[in-house]
Amino acid sequence: MDVSQYLEIFIDETKEHLQTLSDQLMILEQEPENMDTINEIFRAAHSLKGMAGTMGFKRMQRLTHDMENVFQEIRSENMKVEPELVDVLFRGLDALEGYLAEILETANEGTEENEDIINSLNSIAEKATGKSSDGGTTAAAPKVEAAEVASSGEIKYDTIQITDFEKNTFDKAKNENQNIYGITVYLQESCILKAARAFLVFKALEEMGEVIKAVPDVQDIEDEKFEMDFSLVYFTKEGIEKVKTAIESVSEVREAVIGPFEAKGSAATSQEGASKPEEEKSASAAPKPAGNAPAAQQAAAKPAAQQAAKKTPAKSAKPTVGRTVRVDIEKLDVLMNLVSELIIAKNGLVSMSSGDETETKSETGFNEQIEYLESVTTNLHESVMKVRMVPIESVVNRFPRMIRDLNKKLGKKMELHMTGEDTELDRTVIDEIGDPLQHLLRNSADHGLESNEQRIALGKDEVGHIYLDAYQDGNNVNIEVRDDGAGINVEKIKNKALERGTLTEDQAAAMSDKEFIDLLFRPSFSTAEKITDVSGRGVGLDVVKTKIEGLGGSIECKTELGEGSSFIIRLPLTLAIIQALMVEIGAEKYAIPLSSIQTIEDVAFGEVKQVQTKEVINLRGTVIPLIRLDKLLDVEPGEFKPESLTVVIVKKGDKQAGLVVDNLIGQQEIVIKPIGDYIRCSKLISGATILGNGEIALILEANTLV
Repeated sequence: MDVSQYLEIFIDETKEHLQTLSDQLMILEQEPENMDTINEIFRAAHSLKGMAGTMGFKRMQRLTHDMENVFQEIRSENMKVEPELVDVLFRGLDALEGYLAEILETANEGTEENEDIINSLNSIAEKATGKSSDGGTTAAAPKVEAAEVASSGEIKYDTIQITDFEKNTFDKAKNENQNIYGITVYLQESCILKAARAFLVFKALEEMGEVIKAVPDVQDIEDEKFEMDFSLVYFTKEGIEKVKTAIESVSEVREAVIGPFEAKGSAATSQEGASKPEEEKSASAAPKPAGNAPAAQQAAAKPAAQQAAKKTPAKSAKPTVGRTVRVDIEKLDVLMNLVSELIIAKNGLVSMSSGDETETKSETGFNEQIEYLESVTTNLHESVMKVRMVPIESVVNRFPRMIRDLNKKLGKKMELHMTGEDTELDRTVIDEIGDPLQHLLRNSADHGLESNEQRIALGKDEVGHIYLDAYQDGNNVNIEVRDDGAGINVEKIKNKALERGTLTEDQAAAMSDKEFIDLLFRPSFSTAEKITDVSGRGVGLDVVKTKIEGLGGSIECKTELGEGSSFIIRLPLTLAIIQALMVEIGAEKYAIPLSSIQTIEDVAFGEVKQVQTKEVINLRGTVIPLIRLDKLLDVEPGEFKPESLTVVIVKKGDKQAGLVVDNLIGQQEIVIKPIGDYIRCSKLISGATILGNGEIALILEANTLV
């Protein structure tokens, strides 16, 4: 059976189980006696083990098996959770994530055995319980029981009846010098997924030979219509011990009883052979497929080329794993209903185009159909947006583990507090926001929080606090990363900028504190005294800003010396469909996202002033710089000479700018289309859209203009 078709499901579910392990291990470290957490970790490890085994990832299966064994001992109260064990379990979790990363890259788990982690787990278990964690005395009992079954003369595989048709395959196997074994596989009494374990046994055996017959038959085994054992007839060139080891390496297999097999005919066959020898001969000459031996038929019917292909494994290629979103069935029902209404609207327009009605009625009906269509498409847009939305929890739930590791690495006591994990963002935004948030949190841990001694000396709580808050604000989602650390020393930034030649003395004297803080977002700018593997290379905040602006968002920083810092990220809810203001500049049309627009003003030419060679306007007491889009975009000016300037005021955080346009077309709902490498000024243009008349309009990235 080809299990590669299940790879995508395996990857998605493995990510969930690994996240569960991470979350529960964090709780276990704080509450080592919490049995609910211990049981949850055991279940996650058990599920991972079964999934990895089914997919044939034996190293991953072995590691999760040993983790499961340790937790079985804890559940049985044979050992306690110690800090040393938690550290080893976190290392095991990292190893499992490494296996998953390798599977994502190559569809194979790689060759890393992680023996040190497995030995550490076994050593801790042995030290605490006085017995081996791979089974110890408990594993011996089932073997004795199975041996008793074998020695009592009731060897189950010995009773398998072979038809005359199947005997032909035995002669062929002997001519090829293959061993013919009978095998009875006993499963543990606690085994729940019997069919899955049987499948793993078949899979292990098919790698070394061929299963000729199964009792009960293969279909019954797949349907779990058997007790805790099943028997096989098996052809292979391998020895008994190797076959036995392969079977017993499958989880929840209690014992494999194996030995040479001699073909015995069924009682019915013998009677028929005695009474009707001529019929038997004709049956041998032209055998009919036996209903109870599908495996033998398939083996005999396989062409030689197919057998050869089976022995030559195909090279594993990088798996194609799509980005998936789990959708509530109710949301899909709403979508289905809206699509039905869309079809009704289409049919209405088609019937109107037939021209059966009078012109007046036709025009009235046409307008009604257009309104109906607009209503349906608006609702459809909202529903699709909801389907694309994913809780931000899927990104932030890995950060508590990161802070825990930084706690140990930096020698600082710190805690992470998160709120708003259920806030939803578009899937495309979710995929990109993880790295920027990680940079900000590491920045807070390394630069923001003082050392334990400094905090005590300042009268602060010895434990530093980092906060990650997410909340919706209109058509945007705000994510705030803040800490109660030392804050940003503006003088230190100023001195560093002067020292590096980034600023002159005159420029520095004219700058505000906020402008100094904005220097932190420049490439390679860092105030760290030394470079560590956590930070200090100056590649953190500039990466964050670039990534956020690439998502159509913005970032600003607020700080108070001695009290802490706060970084606020503003992101659009979705990147697919947005509300935009359509404008004309010369003969070209452009779209400005409505979420960036504050107001639209009609400004007289006389109100435009010059400040340091730049055009500005004074709008209700606020000085706002003007940006001439026709010059910036190199657009030929139109023939129309306006009496005043039409200015679109856009805002990013506390900053504002006035975009001068020639004409306003109106508000439209637009679909963003990527422009790839066709236009080089990617920071200025965030995409394109197709208008109703088929024209292309570029979408301006207002955040880069402010």
